[in-house]
Amino acid sequence: MKKIMNTSLALSFALLLSACGMPSSEELTGDVKEAQEKVKNVQVKVTGKEEGSSDYQVNGVQEFDFKSKAGYINTKMNGEELKMYHDGDETLAVAGEESTKVQGEEKKYVTALINNARELQQNPIRYYQKYDKNLPDEFDVTEKDKEYVLTFNGDKDKKQKIVAGDAKAYYKITNQGSDTAVDLDQVKGKDFSLVVTIDKETKRIKKVVKNQSYSVNVDGKTENSNSKQTYTYTYNQLDNVTKPKVEAKAAAASTDSSTETPNKEKQAAYAKEAEQYVDALIQATVYQNTDQFVAKHPNQQDKKQVKEKGEFQKSSFVEFFETNFKGALSSLSSNITDEQLNEVSSAFLKALSSTKYTIKDAAYSDEDDAYVVQVEIQGFNDASVLAEVMTPLAEKYQAGELSNEQLVNELIDGVAKRYREPVELLPAKTVPVHVVRNGEKDYEVLMQDEYLLTFAQQS
Repeated sequence: MKKIMNTSLALSFALLLSACGMPSSEELTGDVKEAQEKVKNVQVKVTGKEEGSSDYQVNGVQEFDFKSKAGYINTKMNGEELKMYHDGDETLAVAGEESTKVQGEEKKYVTALINNARELQQNPIRYYQKYDKNLPDEFDVTEKDKEYVLTFNGDKDKKQKIVAGDAKAYYKITNQGSDTAVDLDQVKGKDFSLVVTIDKETKRIKKVVKNQSYSVNVDGKTENSNSKQTYTYTYNQLDNVTKPKVEAKAAAASTDSSTETPNKEKQAAYAKEAEQYVDALIQATVYQNTDQFVAKHPNQQDKKQVKEKGEFQKSSFVEFFETNFKGALSSLSSNITDEQLNEVSSAFLKALSSTKYTIKDAAYSDEDDAYVVQVEIQGFNDASVLAEVMTPLAEKYQAGELSNEQLVNELIDGVAKRYREPVELLPAKTVPVHVVRNGEKDYEVLMQDEYLLTFAQQS
């Protein structure tokens, strides 16, 4: 959602004013640590490939709530799907047609895997620092548009130590209850690379690309492993961490489960429900209307729960707007009061209220493994609106006519005033919105920017 927070010009403006230069590796990783610790929950898209004793492609999704410690891992390897879930009460596993609550050694295994993955995804930099205490200061920092890019520059010995330590940690988990014997003393790191993309506005991690290779002794034989994985992050968008359904084996074939591949008739029904959910979500976020969220939501049986979800989406939208707007102003953010933020967000919502949209149709996409809802939107040019205010202010500031405090006050007042004035709607544009089905009448849009960036366009 963060891209919708109309901060693209604000960021450039603030950087011009602060003239702070490129942050060091240590400074930036410190900012990242602070930002990641404030994250409530995360959804991570995982893609990659593994080469070793067997070669396979990896695709999947991981979800973690850092307060409740709930975690969910959905992994597809060459078409085979495995789902795992753990919270304080239950540990579940779903493999193919089998779905069960796990106990004993298997529970320890699933719990350890999820806990390890949660630690990694909360902050990969801090995770790998376990094996190299100086890692935060060992990145090359480059700048790309609205992002910083951190590239690990440790020497060969450090790379080998990191990958060996990580591999040993993994095999300590998978050795539990396994018939395969892995000699941990014979795990040898070969190479490791880590590239971390940071959002300039929020200092949160947007993407991680990790490559690693090592050798391991399995049942007396040396095996080589090479892997590449890419993690893409979406923050604070989860109502709840996905929890697989556990069903009796005999009923598995006939049960209406989100884990089965639906037939064409069910796909059409689910696609209709996905349309309804996107319609409801737009009402809660763009138009701040929870009554319409409830009215349009596919789940009409539990309206109390639906209303709670609508209120969450409504408040989260405003919260993210204010957080990212303030963060985009960098060193000037300390001069912004809560009242000023509320004024800007209220005015931004006023501008959004004049936009229009129509839900066109929806269909299941095998390629995306999701329902794709087509939405026709008439939005406005947010970047142009902001430029009207920011360009003359930048000129006045550079001429020495404004102090930092005066600049912030005029910026906030000017942006709020402009948002409350009429905005010109752009020609209608149709965009695809990807929706996943989590269960009966339960849907989720993974990337709200798919529609939000057309309501308030940034170029």
